[in-house]
Amino acid sequence: MKHPILLFALILVSTVLFAENTTSRIEVKANCEICKEKIEKTLDIPGISHADWNKETKILTVRYNEKKVSLSDIHSMISNIGYATNKVNANIDSQAQLMKCCQPKEPVKKCGTTKKGCCSK
Repeated sequence: MKHPILLFALILVSTVLFAENTTSRIEVKANCEICKEKIEKTLDIPGISHADWNKETKILTVRYNEKKVSLSDIHSMISNIGYATNKVNANIDSQAQLMKCCQPKEPVKKCGTTKKGCCSK
Protein backbone atom coordinates (compact mmCIF):
# COMPACT_ATOMS: atom_id res chain seq x y z
CA MET A 1 0.00 0.00 0.00
CA LYS A 2 2.89 2.41 0.71
CA HIS A 3 4.37 1.97 -2.79
CA PRO A 4 1.37 3.34 -4.77
CA ILE A 5 1.27 6.41 -2.53
CA LEU A 6 4.99 6.96 -3.00
CA LEU A 7 4.62 6.55 -6.77
CA PHE A 8 1.73 9.04 -6.85
CA ALA A 9 3.76 11.57 -4.82
CA LEU A 10 6.74 11.18 -7.15
CA ILE A 11 4.56 11.76 -10.24
CA LEU A 12 2.95 14.81 -8.65
CA VAL A 13 6.32 16.37 -7.75
CA SER A 14 7.80 15.70 -11.20
CA THR A 15 4.76 17.28 -12.88
CA VAL A 16 5.20 20.46 -10.86
CA LEU A 17 8.96 20.61 -11.37
CA PHE A 18 8.85 20.04 -15.13
CA ALA A 19 5.92 22.29 -16.03
CA GLU A 20 6.16 23.72 -19.51
CA ASN A 21 7.62 27.21 -19.16
CA THR A 22 8.25 29.44 -22.15
CA THR A 23 10.26 32.64 -22.31
CA SER A 24 9.18 35.35 -24.76
CA ARG A 25 10.37 38.84 -25.53
CA ILE A 26 7.75 41.46 -26.32
CA GLU A 27 8.24 45.06 -27.40
CA VAL A 28 6.14 47.25 -25.10
CA LYS A 29 5.73 50.93 -25.91
CA ALA A 30 6.22 52.44 -22.49
CA ASN A 31 8.43 55.23 -21.16
CA CYS A 32 9.52 55.26 -17.55
CA GLU A 33 9.96 53.47 -14.22
CA ILE A 34 6.29 54.03 -13.38
CA CYS A 35 5.38 52.19 -16.59
CA LYS A 36 7.82 49.40 -15.70
CA GLU A 37 6.26 48.96 -12.27
CA LYS A 38 2.72 48.92 -13.67
CA ILE A 39 3.56 46.39 -16.42
CA GLU A 40 5.43 44.05 -14.10
CA LYS A 41 2.76 44.27 -11.38
CA THR A 42 0.03 43.47 -13.92
CA LEU A 43 1.90 40.33 -14.96
CA ASP A 44 2.43 39.14 -11.38
CA ILE A 45 -0.21 36.42 -11.69
CA PRO A 46 -0.30 32.62 -11.41
CA GLY A 47 1.22 31.14 -14.54
CA ILE A 48 3.78 33.92 -15.03
CA SER A 49 6.99 33.27 -13.13
CA HIS A 50 9.05 36.22 -14.39
CA ALA A 51 8.36 39.59 -16.03
CA ASP A 52 10.99 42.28 -16.56
CA TRP A 53 10.55 45.33 -18.82
CA ASN A 54 13.76 47.11 -19.86
CA LYS A 55 13.37 50.89 -20.16
CA GLU A 56 16.31 51.25 -22.57
CA THR A 57 15.35 48.52 -25.05
CA LYS A 58 11.56 48.67 -24.48
CA ILE A 59 11.63 44.86 -24.34
CA LEU A 60 9.61 42.83 -21.85
CA THR A 61 11.08 39.44 -21.03
CA VAL A 62 8.39 37.17 -19.66
CA ARG A 63 8.53 33.53 -18.55
CA TYR A 64 5.17 31.80 -18.34
CA ASN A 65 3.47 28.42 -18.19
CA GLU A 66 1.67 27.90 -21.51
CA LYS A 67 -0.89 25.67 -19.81
CA LYS A 68 -2.04 28.54 -17.59
CA VAL A 69 -1.55 31.67 -19.71
CA SER A 70 -0.99 32.27 -23.42
CA LEU A 71 1.20 34.80 -25.18
CA SER A 72 -1.98 36.34 -26.56
CA ASP A 73 -3.28 36.75 -22.98
CA ILE A 74 -0.09 38.58 -22.04
CA HIS A 75 -0.41 40.99 -24.98
CA SER A 76 -4.05 41.63 -24.00
CA MET A 77 -3.18 42.30 -20.35
CA ILE A 78 -0.59 44.87 -21.41
CA SER A 79 -3.04 46.52 -23.81
CA ASN A 80 -5.73 46.63 -21.13
CA ILE A 81 -3.53 48.77 -18.87
CA GLY A 82 -2.87 51.29 -21.66
CA TYR A 83 0.33 50.16 -23.39
CA ALA A 84 0.81 48.98 -26.98
CA THR A 85 2.92 45.95 -27.83
CA ASN A 86 4.45 44.87 -31.11
CA LYS A 87 1.24 42.87 -31.75
CA VAL A 88 -1.62 44.72 -30.00
CA ASN A 89 -2.60 48.39 -29.84
CA ALA A 90 -3.11 49.98 -26.45
CA ASN A 91 -6.63 50.14 -25.06
CA ILE A 92 -7.50 53.76 -25.83
CA ASP A 93 -9.52 54.38 -22.66
CA SER A 94 -6.80 52.89 -20.43
CA GLN A 95 -4.10 54.80 -22.29
CA ALA A 96 -5.94 58.08 -21.64
CA GLN A 97 -5.84 57.31 -17.88
CA LEU A 98 -2.03 56.91 -17.78
CA MET A 99 0.06 59.58 -16.08
CA LYS A 100 1.41 62.25 -18.43
CA CYS A 101 4.94 60.83 -18.37
CA CYS A 102 3.54 57.45 -19.40
CA GLN A 103 1.55 58.80 -22.35
CA PRO A 104 2.97 57.97 -25.78
CA LYS A 105 4.26 60.84 -27.90
CA GLU A 106 1.72 59.88 -30.56
CA PRO A 107 -1.34 58.38 -28.84
CA VAL A 108 -3.44 55.86 -30.73
CA LYS A 109 -6.70 57.38 -31.97
CA LYS A 110 -10.10 55.71 -31.75
CA CYS A 111 -9.71 54.35 -35.28
CA GLY A 112 -6.49 52.58 -34.19
CA THR A 113 -3.93 54.75 -35.96
CA THR A 114 -1.40 57.43 -35.00
CA LYS A 115 -1.61 59.11 -38.45
CA LYS A 116 -2.70 62.74 -38.65
CA GLY A 117 -6.03 63.60 -40.17
CA CYS A 118 -7.73 60.23 -39.86
CA CYS A 119 -9.79 60.74 -36.72
CA SER A 120 -8.66 64.20 -35.72
CA LYS A 121 -11.89 65.95 -36.77
